[in-house]
Amino acid sequence: MKQKSMFGMVFLAVLAVLSLASAEGLHAGAAPVGSAPTGKEMQNPFAGKPEAIKEGDKIFDEKCSECHMDGTGGAGPNLTDDTWIYGGSDAEVFETIAYGRKGGMPSWKKELGEDNIWKVISFIRSIYRK
Repeated sequence: MKQKSMFGMVFLAVLAVLSLASAEGLHAGAAPVGSAPTGKEMQNPFAGKPEAIKEGDKIFDEKCSECHMDGTGGAGPNLTDDTWIYGGSDAEVFETIAYGRKGGMPSWKKELGEDNIWKVISFIRSIYRK
C-alpha cells in the first residue's frame, strides 16, 4: 500500500514540474526565459536596408551556406519559399538562428550577436522566391 502511495506522490510531483516548465515556455527548442525578446510582433531593425542585406549576404556565405547552400537548401531547409518549420516571422526566424533547433541547427547568438542575426534575416528576405 505504501508503494502505491509513494508512486502517486512522485507522479504528481513530476506532473507539477512538467506543467510549470510548460507554462514558462521551457519546451525543447524554445528561447530561454528572460533572454532576447521574442514574439511574432518583433521586427527586424535592418529590414530592407541595402547595406544590411549586403552584410547579411556575406555572413550567410561564411556561416550558413554550408547547410543552406544558396538559400535553396541542402542539409538545412530551403529559406527561399513559404515553408518554415518553426515559423517564418522575423521573430521566429531570429529565435531559430539565435538559439538553434534540435536536429542540426546550432545556436549562433554568441558568435554573431543580435545585429548580425538581423542582417542575415534581411538577406534571407531578399532571396525569397514566389
